[in-house]
Amino acid sequence: MKRDFAVIGLGSFGSKLCLELGAQGANVVAVDLDEERVNRIAEQIPLAYCCDCTKEETLKKLELDDVDCVIVAIGKNFEASILILVLLKELGVGRVIVRAEEESAKRVLLRLGADEVFDARELAVNNLCGRLLNHGVTQFFRVTEESSVATLVYSGKEPSKKLMEMDLRNRYHLNVLLICRGEQRITPTGEDRFLPGDSVVVFGSNAAIKRMERQIR
Repeated sequence: MKRDFAVIGLGSFGSKLCLELGAQGANVVAVDLDEERVNRIAEQIPLAYCCDCTKEETLKKLELDDVDCVIVAIGKNFEASILILVLLKELGVGRVIVRAEEESAKRVLLRLGADEVFDARELAVNNLCGRLLNHGVTQFFRVTEESSVATLVYSGKEPSKKLMEMDLRNRYHLNVLLICRGEQRITPTGEDRFLPGDSVVVFGSNAAIKRMERQIR
């Protein structure tokens, strides 16, 4: 099933994120105040709008309350990011991720209801894209066009089967590289199991990672 996203702020990071999400099959709404940026991305992202998202009426017209996530990727205008975040939450948007660089700004945004705050200087576009498209993925690093290393969270309420019984290599063509359990770093054997809350580092095709993520939610 396709997922729906909106990206507000079409600078270098925001534009790349739109294009990557679109290339992965997601529905994307791209928004910026700069008409030139909007026209440039509209060639590849049809739902591109030039408007001021600090105005409540504008956000209402965009009807973003049904998207899976809104990413506020504005660079330097912290006041605009705050206002957009507050308006989005008041309009019922379920998940809002906001860009910020300073630690103090990150704390403010989280207190105001941001579900996540990221620093574009420290986060690769394909990492964020992978996490957005795969709910249970906390990190995502593309190795080739078709394969990645990803960290998934095991959210089962009970311990999993033994890895030898799950047979992930044959079923999903995935290799489990590491299990992170609190401060422990476990190099897995066939006798190991996933415990609730474990972070599991895997390597495999992007499609296989998606299937695995759905399996261990």
